[in-house]
Amino acid sequence: MITVFVVPTNHVQQFWHLAEEHLQRAIEKSNNEYTIDQLKLSVVNGEQILLIALDDNKKCKSALVGKWHIYPNDRVFYISYIGGRNTKEPWSQFVTWVKESGGTAIHGSTKFESIVKLWDKFYGFKPKYTLMELKL
Repeated sequence: MITVFVVPTNHVQQFWHLAEEHLQRAIEKSNNEYTIDQLKLSVVNGEQILLIALDDNKKCKSALVGKWHIYPNDRVFYISYIGGRNTKEPWSQFVTWVKESGGTAIHGSTKFESIVKLWDKFYGFKPKYTLMELKL
C-alpha cells in the first residue's frame, strides 16, 4: 500500500533524500526555473510544500512539490514538480488532501504535449491556458 503525506518544513531535511531523485528527473524536463538545491530551499523556507508517497517499506514511489494560489473565487494547488515511477496510485490521496485543505482546483504546467495527454488520461486534467513567454 502507498501512503501520501505532507512533509512538515521542520522535517524536510530528514525526508528530502527520499524525494530528490524523482524531483530531479522532473526538473530536468522543465525550463530551468529551479535547480534541485533551489527547490529544496523553497520547501525548507515554507514557500512550497513537499508531498511524498511511501510504500510499506518506506521507499519513496513519487514526490510532488507545489504551492497554494489564492484567488477571490478559488483556492488552487499548483504543482511545480511531480515525479516518480508511480504517480497514478497515490493520486486520489493527493486529491483528497487538496479538498480537505480547502482546495477548489489543482493546476500544473508542462512544455510537452505527451504530458498534457498523460495528465488528461491518468488524472483528468484539461488544458486551461497556454503559458506564453518572452525571454528578455
